[in-house]
Amino acid sequence: MKLRLFTVFALACALISPASAAQNFTVGGDRPVTVNLPDSLANPAPLLILLHSASTSGAHQENYMHLGPIAKKNGLIYIAPDGTVNPEGKRFWNASKSCCNKYKQEVDDVAYINSLIDEISAKTPVDPKRIYLIGHSNGAFMSFTFACKTNKVAAIVAIAGAMDQESECAPSTPVSLLNIHGTADKTIKVSGGVLNNFPYTSAAKTVKTIASVNKCSKPGMSSKDFEPTIKGPETTVINYACDTHTHLQYWKIAKGSHSPKLPSDFAEQVISFLLKQSK
Repeated sequence: MKLRLFTVFALACALISPASAAQNFTVGGDRPVTVNLPDSLANPAPLLILLHSASTSGAHQENYMHLGPIAKKNGLIYIAPDGTVNPEGKRFWNASKSCCNKYKQEVDDVAYINSLIDEISAKTPVDPKRIYLIGHSNGAFMSFTFACKTNKVAAIVAIAGAMDQESECAPSTPVSLLNIHGTADKTIKVSGGVLNNFPYTSAAKTVKTIASVNKCSKPGMSSKDFEPTIKGPETTVINYACDTHTHLQYWKIAKGSHSPKLPSDFAEQVISFLLKQSK
């Protein structure tokens, strides 16, 4: 009798245990991506999407940022999808006129990312109030475009990215932003520039655009030691006060490059920022 009761109890525990035993799965159709589930999956759970720089891949970007283990530890569903391959064999996101659809291929990456969110949500509970994007360079352009054209994003971490000068960013709800840019970036210049014959914004104007959306003002300033190869504290932290529930910060790395050396706790820093944000 005791053995039978123990068996019934064990079976019941297995049935009601959280989705920690859930297996990773694949979505994305012709551009498949692995959906990495955390050890303990909340119902619903936040979703983190990493968007790579041009000419790289999701795997390459993960190897640079090492977000996976920290996302898993903090209960985030995590994906690092790949952009489309151009005629040179290099991947890109069709983010804007300036970046980085060099060959003008017919690609709708806003629709693609939307489809990933929908596919994942159909298979596991995603919290629609906690969808986050982290993008580097072309991936940061794509993060801004997706957030500006949809109402799905709670927060963005953008590294070395910008918007088209003529871009109209008008999400129906405010979006929190952590913008990181180096003053020595020669690829996406902190002062703005031109790509594919189209001008893109300076980091200051990018932040100002989001500040307007979020009704932010009165920025305070501090400094921090962020880039380990530059004698610090080299990074100016500009922290805005916003009338909405959002947060807006600009980390300006003095002498920082397009792909700055990231601190060992980079993933902890940016995921901590994101998890404080909700729509």
